Amino acid sequence: MAPLSKFHGQFVKEQVVQLIRQFFLTKNFHEIDTPTLLPSLPLEPGLYSLSTPWRHRQKNFYLATSPESSLKKLISQGIGNCFAISHAFRDLENIGPTHNLEFSMLEWYEIAKNYHHIAQTTQKLILKIFQKILQKQGLKATNILKYRGKNINLSPPWPSATLQQLFLKYAKINLAKNLKNTSGDDPDWEPWFTKTMIDQIEPNLPQNRPFIIYDYPTRLSPLAWPCPATAGFSQRFEFFIANMEIGNAYTELTDSTIMQKNFQKEKLYRQKHHLPLHLYDQTLVKATKKFPSCTGIAVGVDRLAMLFANVANISQVLYFPTAKLLK
Repeated sequence: MAPLSKFHGQFVKEQVVQLIRQFFLTKNFHEIDTPTLLPSLPLEPGLYSLSTPWRHRQKNFYLATSPESSLKKLISQGIGNCFAISHAFRDLENIGPTHNLEFSMLEWYEIAKNYHHIAQTTQKLILKIFQKILQKQGLKATNILKYRGKNINLSPPWPSATLQQLFLKYAKINLAKNLKNTSGDDPDWEPWFTKTMIDQIEPNLPQNRPFIIYDYPTRLSPLAWPCPATAGFSQRFEFFIANMEIGNAYTELTDSTIMQKNFQKEKLYRQKHHLPLHLYDQTLVKATKKFPSCTGIAVGVDRLAMLFANVANISQVLYFPTAKLLK
């Protein structure tokens, strides 16, 4: 095999994007070019936006934190299965090995399906892209991803557990009881949850397999449908490969009243605790009144490229990482 180009990681990302597009177009999904500048955004816990003024109209616009709200508005109008590969921007996250201020996100939606269905599509997509990239490099297709000294078996079905099961097993915490006994207005709860995930849950996930974690607290999942049998939890999963969170999926919330309450609750919480706030998307709330039952997922394209290029830092798959722009 030829020596690796100095642009190896960037070229692998290029292939990932091309293969994602090919995968969904062959399934007759509509590809949507979503806007980067938006007058309002969904208001979700832990997700903060960057803004820019439109001086001509004396109005603030926000850089999209994901293509989610734009895609959902089209779904409410009947567009059907669709996907977008777009740039997203997040404030209050420092740059690092797996974070960049501006990053590429794949998001897609499947009509009349739930989060278990989209988990199956996800597993097929990841394996197919990986095998196609191997073929492009003149290598034999296999299910074993070699990443930083680890052999990771991508064969479906991937192992999984609920978040409640993992908290009980590794942190000895009954998460359902904790949610019941903790005020939703407690500013310390979310940092505690994040720290517990990073310190006690994620290090115990399998190193040789991707892993899916199902059913997250509703207070962290305002756009996901509640679990019918588990109060305080919603139909959301995240999947991890090599200890990196790669994707985040929901059975989508179709109740506009609940969505409005969730956004309003987050707004009041941020005002009370002096946290950055942006206008929340009232058009999305209205569109949800016509929203069909469906499921959606967001996948970090740059992190996927990192895995398939076997590189340790997100800057190695970007031509212009934020760290480079700051020099």
